[in-house]
Amino acid sequence: MRRRRRERNPVVITDAAPSFEEEQRRRKRTYAVLMVVHLVGFTAAGLLAHHWVLALMIIAVTGALPWFAVVLANDRSGEREPRRPVGRGRRALGRSDDE
Repeated sequence: MRRRRRERNPVVITDAAPSFEEEQRRRKRTYAVLMVVHLVGFTAAGLLAHHWVLALMIIAVTGALPWFAVVLANDRSGEREPRRPVGRGRRALGRSDDE
C-alpha cells in the first residue's frame, strides 16, 4: 500500500485567517529583524563617531525603529489586502444571465 505523505503547507482554498501560531511567528520575526537593524545602525553610528554628521544621520534613520517594531509586532491584521466581502460576486444556483 502506498502511504500518502503529509503536506506541511496545505493549499488554502478559503479566506480564513492564518493560524495563531503562524501569525505569532511572523510578528516575532518582524520584530527581531527590525531590532537587529536598529542595533547594527546604532553600533555603526558609535563606530563612526569621528564622522559626527554621518553618525547623526544613521541615528536619525534607525532611532525610530524600536517604536515601529513594537507597533508592527502588536499588529494582528497580518494581511494588508482587504478581505473579500461574503456574498458578493456569487450567483445563486438556478439563475442564469439570460433572465
